[in-house]
Amino acid sequence: MGTGRRLGLGLAGWLASGTAGLTNGTALGNRLSDLLGADQSLAGPLRDLARRPLLHQALNSSGLARRTALQALVADLKHTYAPAVLGELVDLLEAALGEPGLSEAGLGEAGLDEARPGEAGPRETGLGEAAPGETSAPAAALEAAKANDANRPQGLRGGKIRPLLPALAAGLKPLGPGLALGAAMALVLSWLAGVLERQFFHPWHWSGGIALVAVLALLQIGTAGRQGRLRLALRLNQRQSGDPRRAWRWVTAPWVHASNGEALLHALVLLLILGPSPLPLEDGVLRFALTALATMALGCLAAKRLGLRHQHWAGASGVSGALIGLPTALSLLRWKEISFPLGSLAVPAWVLLVVVGSLQLAWILPRRGNADTSRARDRLLVSQWWWGLVLGVGWASLTWLWALLGTWLRAPH
Repeated sequence: MGTGRRLGLGLAGWLASGTAGLTNGTALGNRLSDLLGADQSLAGPLRDLARRPLLHQALNSSGLARRTALQALVADLKHTYAPAVLGELVDLLEAALGEPGLSEAGLGEAGLDEARPGEAGPRETGLGEAAPGETSAPAAALEAAKANDANRPQGLRGGKIRPLLPALAAGLKPLGPGLALGAAMALVLSWLAGVLERQFFHPWHWSGGIALVAVLALLQIGTAGRQGRLRLALRLNQRQSGDPRRAWRWVTAPWVHASNGEALLHALVLLLILGPSPLPLEDGVLRFALTALATMALGCLAAKRLGLRHQHWAGASGVSGALIGLPTALSLLRWKEISFPLGSLAVPAWVLLVVVGSLQLAWILPRRGNADTSRARDRLLVSQWWWGLVLGVGWASLTWLWALLGTWLRAPH
């Protein structure tokens, strides 16, 4: 028996017994998450599902009205979750409300035609009761499902195999137009940066890092006014991240911050790290654009996996995180301090990590409003800063391992 069907039987039992609190989306989401036990991978999607008005419309109706609401709900879920998560949510709805065939009616080509082991159990009705002649015991079925899942190998629990690479490919597929446009425009912007450097910045003897910070500052100032509406229009929203007509936001989002304070912080970081660097503006813009693109894509995938909605990404925090994570990790791996000049001072990379990381956490971790029920950990995992830090540490590790391999190959054997 799959995890979704097991949770659906539990919900059917609550509906049949008239359990209080099911009309409250937050309370219902917490109840369903509690049924998951130790494996909380579906906790985010369950809380999201429990808060959706279409679910409560289905719970409070019957017949054709319920079926219509469920089909609309499943169609909406299709645009939010990968097939593996979507299949569990559809199983839950089918088992809880006695509406079989939702996957075929609402999903079409979503790829949920996988076999569902354990489907030979009692057939539930809309009230969680068994059909005539069959055993009715939602609570007993729930306990049996837990025991059944516990005896499965880890890779087969829930009745389905979830390979990592196909799931990743399925998550990236809706983002394809935006990622393709972002990568192509990174090359165009890099060429344009080379032209600007030769025409304007080279006579002033500015480094590529200083020129990049100047461009970011001009864009930040130029988008001010009108209550920040232009900045809101340029950022990447989760809901529109897979819309080909909004693919241009993958290009504009990294260049403007929603907050002036955050823009100032990361401009100072870029100036401190890249200002003395001999890196040409052309190469700096290319690396900036591609790093920002990668951190936004990883943030989108994490938000989809965790079931978070209404997320947005903008600014250079991901690039800043990568630039800080790389020297900090290298200094630890090589056990040698890496510092950046600031006047007569030398600022260690780990000091930057502590200071900038503390400010970033102060912006990332607080809830965005009363309607935000996500956990602080989840808000961190979908942020550009976090994924930039991960990419920086990962690149540092690869650099260190490559150097070790080169030393080993050059050593006499």
